Amino acid sequence: MAIPVRRAGWAALALAGLLALAGTLALGACGWQPLYGRVDSTGGNAAPQLATVHILPIADRTGQNLYNALRDRINPSGSPAEPHFDLVINLSERAEQLLILQDQTASRTNLTLTATFKLFQRGNSQPVLQGSSRATTSYDLLNDEFATIQSTNDARRRGALSLADDIATQLAVFLAQPTGG
Repeated sequence: MAIPVRRAGWAALALAGLLALAGTLALGACGWQPLYGRVDSTGGNAAPQLATVHILPIADRTGQNLYNALRDRINPSGSPAEPHFDLVINLSERAEQLLILQDQTASRTNLTLTATFKLFQRGNSQPVLQGSSRATTSYDLLNDEFATIQSTNDARRRGALSLADDIATQLAVFLAQPTGG
C-alpha cells in the first residue's frame, strides 16, 4: 500500500522561516552572542584577541601535534608580531588496556590525554585564565608491531586535535568577554 506524499507548500516554508526568525530573536534575548562575530562593547569577536596569544612549545611528539593544532586554530596567520598573552600547556598521557583476551593479552587500549593550561598576560606572573581539557581515544593492539605503533600514534594525534579544539574554545570564550582582553 502506497502512502501519499504531501509536498510542502509556500505556507509551510513561510512558517519555517518565521520560526527560524523567532528562534534567532529568542537567542538574542537570552544574552547569546556570536563568538567570532562583530558585536558592541559588551564583548565578542574573539579572533583578534586570539591572534595575540603566543603558544609556548610543548614537549614530545604529541605535544608538537597539540602545538601545531592550537597554532592553526588560534594563530592562523602565523605567530603574533606583538603578543599580549603567553599560553603554557602541560600534557600528560594515560593508557588503559581493555578487551582482555583468553590468553590474558589486551587487544584494545583507551588513551587519555590531559592538558592543563595557563594563560598569562605578558609581564604578569599570575595567570589570567587556567583550565584543563581531557580527550580519550582508543586504538587496537595488533599482531603487527608496526601497525600497532601507527595505531597508537594516530590515537595520540586524534586526541591532540580534540584537546586543541577544546582549549581554543575555552580561550575564545574568555577573550571574547570585555574583561578577558
